[in-house]
Amino acid sequence: MKSIFSYTFLRLSILLSFTAVGYLIGLRDLTLIVVAFLASGIVSLFVLNKSRDQLSTSVTSFFQRTNKRIDAAAEKEDKNLDS
Repeated sequence: MKSIFSYTFLRLSILLSFTAVGYLIGLRDLTLIVVAFLASGIVSLFVLNKSRDQLSTSVTSFFQRTNKRIDAAAEKEDKNLDS
């Protein structure tokens, strides 16, 4: 869960930084939003690589644990039905 918040915070920080810089150089309205999203997306693709790997590991392990619990419950239910 910590990796989700960490990655989200870093991603939003980069987006807000590009938005502020774009505003300071004179971009306004839709142009500012589009440029900020594109630039922050490109930068975060390289800068947040390690954080994104940690996030994906965290999410994958969460769903693996959930799937194991579901399989265990299904197996227990099957055993109860067979008896």
